[in-house]
Amino acid sequence: MDDERGVAMQLDVVSTVNDPGVPGKTGDDRAGFDAAAGTAWVLDGATDVTDLRPFPACESGAAWIAEALSDRLMQGPEAGDAPEAYFASVLADVRQQAEAETRIPLDKLPGEALPIASGIWMWLQGAEAVFVFMGDCMALIRSAAGVRLIGQAEKAEDETATARRMLALTPEERMGWLRQARRMSNEIGTAFGLGPDVVSNLRTARLAMRPGDEVCLMSDGLYRLISPYATHTLESLMADLSDKGLPALIRRLRDFEESPDGDIPRIKRRDDASAVYLKIEA
Repeated sequence: MDDERGVAMQLDVVSTVNDPGVPGKTGDDRAGFDAAAGTAWVLDGATDVTDLRPFPACESGAAWIAEALSDRLMQGPEAGDAPEAYFASVLADVRQQAEAETRIPLDKLPGEALPIASGIWMWLQGAEAVFVFMGDCMALIRSAAGVRLIGQAEKAEDETATARRMLALTPEERMGWLRQARRMSNEIGTAFGLGPDVVSNLRTARLAMRPGDEVCLMSDGLYRLISPYATHTLESLMADLSDKGLPALIRRLRDFEESPDGDIPRIKRRDDASAVYLKIEA
């Protein structure tokens, strides 16, 4: 992948992690990459809020859609593809797969039973990377200019506020709220899902890249170290990542969750955490 100065740049995938937070489970996150194509991604399936099991071969509908999307993203874009056109194809193929594999026809499923996922996807193109994202997955990029965040950081604060409100509800009220929120997300296409209007809501960002830049794509589970736990800043997380690696960050996350300081309102005490840590190489 050559930039305008003739410098070939490529992805060096340093490490990946997919920690479900529960022993013996695969979890609802997926992380993947194709270094040759210059692509990498993290996906976070939204926890099921229904007793229906349209994809019984998987741990959950959330796990099914994260796995299906990750598998399809291994078929990368062609040179010159627009991200929106590429994701229109990806989502159409995942929908077709869902129609073939579901034991309940998709048009018979209530909106709360249709699986969705947050995600962030990166494509290195010459001297530039394009990021496509929906929901609360993030990317941190460390360069000579400092650390930059790409994603919807405000969603971490929103989730904490939502958790406070929900923990005051009865279990029945809580589930009713979650189901209504899932129906609405599927109706307006605010996450990667099986509906027809998702592509129009894709968020994209482009960023100039240089050899030596570091990138960490992460689900909100790992971003919790920054918000709400505040054990790290953007800068210190990337510094620790470079010095100690992803496994050390996961240990820090799980240790904090079990500590007295970890009693911060949240819907899931131990959420899935996934990430891809990579460097831009000449």
